[in-house]
Amino acid sequence: MLAVPFVGNVADFTNPLALHPTPSHPCSMVESHIAQLVQWLIAQRVRLLGFGIVLSIGAAYLGTQLQLDRSIEHMFAANDPILKPYRALQKNFGEHELAIAIYSDPELTSKKGLRRIQELTEQVRDIPGIVAAISLHDPPGAADFSNTGRGARLREVFSGYTHNRALDAAGIVCLLARPTEKDPPRRKTLQQLRSVINTLPHGALVGEPVLIEEAFDLLEVDGRRLNTWCTLLLLVTILACFRKIRWLVLPLVVVQMTLALTRSTLVVLDLQLSMVSSMLAAIVTVIGVATVIHVIVRYRDALSQDCEPVEAMLQVGKLLAMPVLFACLTDAAGFAALMISRVGPVHDFGLMMAIGSIMVLGSAALAVPGIVLLGNSSSTTPPATGEISLKKFLGHLLNWSNRHTRSLMWLGTIACGFAIWGCSHLERETDFTRNFREGSPLVESYQFVEKNFGGAGVWDIVLPAPEPLNKQYLETIIHLQEKILAQVPELNKAISLASVLDASVNGLANLPFGGELAIRPALSLMCVRLPEFVDAIYQSSQDGKNSQLRILLRSPERLEAAQKTHMIRQVESIAREEFPTAQITGYYVLLNELIESLLRDQWLTFGIAAVAIFLMMSVAFRNLGLALVTLIPNSLPVLLLFGAMGWIGVPVNMGAAMIAAVSLGLSVDGSIHYVISYQRSRRMGTSRAEALHSVQTTVGRAAVFATLALVIGFTTLCYSQFVPTIYFGALVSLSMIGGLVGNLLVLPILIPLVDRHK
Repeated sequence: MLAVPFVGNVADFTNPLALHPTPSHPCSMVESHIAQLVQWLIAQRVRLLGFGIVLSIGAAYLGTQLQLDRSIEHMFAANDPILKPYRALQKNFGEHELAIAIYSDPELTSKKGLRRIQELTEQVRDIPGIVAAISLHDPPGAADFSNTGRGARLREVFSGYTHNRALDAAGIVCLLARPTEKDPPRRKTLQQLRSVINTLPHGALVGEPVLIEEAFDLLEVDGRRLNTWCTLLLLVTILACFRKIRWLVLPLVVVQMTLALTRSTLVVLDLQLSMVSSMLAAIVTVIGVATVIHVIVRYRDALSQDCEPVEAMLQVGKLLAMPVLFACLTDAAGFAALMISRVGPVHDFGLMMAIGSIMVLGSAALAVPGIVLLGNSSSTTPPATGEISLKKFLGHLLNWSNRHTRSLMWLGTIACGFAIWGCSHLERETDFTRNFREGSPLVESYQFVEKNFGGAGVWDIVLPAPEPLNKQYLETIIHLQEKILAQVPELNKAISLASVLDASVNGLANLPFGGELAIRPALSLMCVRLPEFVDAIYQSSQDGKNSQLRILLRSPERLEAAQKTHMIRQVESIAREEFPTAQITGYYVLLNELIESLLRDQWLTFGIAAVAIFLMMSVAFRNLGLALVTLIPNSLPVLLLFGAMGWIGVPVNMGAAMIAAVSLGLSVDGSIHYVISYQRSRRMGTSRAEALHSVQTTVGRAAVFATLALVIGFTTLCYSQFVPTIYFGALVSLSMIGGLVGNLLVLPILIPLVDRHK
C-alpha cells in the first residue's frame, strides 16, 4: 500500500509545543517515549546502518532460496472442494499433464511426412520429463492411409490430437511428468520441447501447463524489470526532484533492505511466491519510496529553517514517527485481512504484504538516520523552481475546494452512482490466452491450433467403470459422448477408451451377443501399442469396485467467461444424468474457477481491508468520525476506476483482481499523515482554516513528488508481455493519482464535517 507522503506545517519545526505537547494530552506519554527512541536511533545511527547492511546481505543470500510456486493446485485453499476431483485424477491416472506439439505439414500423408513425424516423436520421447509421446504412428493402422477399415476409424478418433481433419498438420500428444526433486524443472522440459517443434512451419506447443509456465516465466521477467528499469527510472525522477545523490541512495537502500528482509522471512516461514504475490517487489517499492520521501521533504524543510543536521533529523523523527508507524501498521492490518480468503494466492498475498509492510518500518529505522546524516553536512539544495509554484497551487486548490464544497459533494455523489453502475456491469476475463499480448508467439500458436485442430483446451470427465469392461458399459460411454457433443456446441471432441475400442472392433453396436470376447483382445492390442495412453484414460482396480474411466474433452481456449462457465456446468449436468458420481476436472476447469474465484472475491477482500483499515485509523486518530470520512476519498478512486472499466467494457483479469483491496491503501497512508499533522496543528491552538491551509501547502509537495516518482517508475510495467502485469502497473498508477487528488481535494472539505470547532 502507498504511504503517499504528507508533511506537517513547517512552523512545527520552530514551535516547541509542536514537538512537546502538554502533559495533560493523552499523546504526551507516547510521544515522550518516541522522542527517546528517536534520540537513541540517531545516536546509534552508524552502528544501526552497519548492522542493517550486514543483515541485508545475509538476508539477500537466504532470500535467493525463495521459489515461485508454479503448481496450479496450490493456488487454491488446501480444502477447496474443486481440488478433490483433480487430486483423485492425479492419484488414479498418474500425475501427468497433457501438452500437444503441433506443426503444419502439407506432406503429412506422404512417406516423407510420415518419416518426419516418426523422427520427431522419437526426439520428443528422449526429452527428460516426457512420460510418453503419441503420434499418428501409434494407433494401429492409423498411419496407413490405404487402410479404410480400422486404420481409418482410429484416424477419426485421434483427429484433433495426432493430426487435423484436413491432414495438412500433425500433432504429438505429450504426457508431462509432475517434476520431483530428481527431475528437471518443467520449464526446462518445455524449452527442449519448443526447441524441437519450433524448427517446423507453424510449430506450436499448447496446453494449460504451457500457459501456466509461460505466465510464470513472464512474471519473473517482470520482477526483474521492476528491480532494474522501474527502480532506475524512479530514482532518476527522485534525483531530478531533489538534486542530491543522498536522496537517490536513501530510497534505494530502504527498498532493497526491505525486500531482502521480507524474502528471507518468507524462506524461514517456508512460503513460496504465487502468481498474485509475485508483485511483492512492486508493492514494497511503493510503500518504501513514499515513506522515504516523507523524510526527504521534512528534513529539507528543517534545514531551510537553519537547523543543524542532527537537530533537523531529531525533529523529523519526532514528527514522523507516529504517522509512519500507524501507516505501516495500517498497511499490515489491511493486507492481513485478506488472509481470510479461501483463494490461495490471495491468502498468501495478504500474509506476504503484511510482512513487507512491517519490514519497511524496520528498514527505515535502521537506514534512514545513518544515510540522512552521512557526512553531517548542513548544506541544502534550494527549492526547485516548480516547487514554489506547486506550493502556491496547492494553496489555491484548497481555497477553490472550500468555495465549491457543495458542488464537489454533488459531483462526488453523481460519480458514486456512475461508479456503482459501472461496477455492476464489469466483465470477467477467463480466457487465459488473453493474458498475453496479441501477436505474441504463444497467442499465434493458439490461434493456429484453434483454427486447424478445433480447440486447445483439454479437460476431463472422470466416471466409475466396471471390472472387466463390458459391451453395455462401453456403449453407454459412446452414447454419453455423442449426447455431450450434440448438446454442447462449444465442444469439438470427446475421446475415451470406449472410442478407441469402438473403432477397433468396427462398432460396438455391431458386435453380436457375447461381444466381450472381441473387446478383450482389442483392449490387449491397445495396451501393447498405446500403453501410456491406456493408463492415462483407464485405471482398473484389483477389487473391481474402484475402476475409473476418463473422457478427454477438447474445446476452444478463447471463449468468453460466460460461455466457458456455462459449457462446464452443462457438461457436468449431462454427465451426472447418466453417472451421478461423475466428476469434471482438469487444468482447463481449474484455471476457469481460479480466475472466477479471484474476481468473485475482489469486493469481499476490499470490504474486509476497508474494515481493518478503518479500525487502525480509529486507533491512530482516536476519532471515529475522522476515520470514517478518511475512507471516503480513498474508496472513491477505487470505485471510479472499476466503474470506468465497467462503462467502457474493459474486462477484469488477474492483474486487476486484487487492485480493489490494494488501491484502498495506496492513498490511505497519505491520509494518515494528513490527519495526524492536522490534529497536531489543532492541538497547538491554530484555527481549523489555518491548520488545513498549513498542512495542505506543505504536505502536498511530498504527495506530488512521491506520486510522480512512482507513476513514472511503474510505467515500465506497461511494456510487459504479460497483460495482467500491464493492468497492474496502469491501475496502480491511476489509483495513486486518484488517491493524490482525493487527499488534496476531497479530504480537506470532509474534515470540517467532523471537526466543528473553528
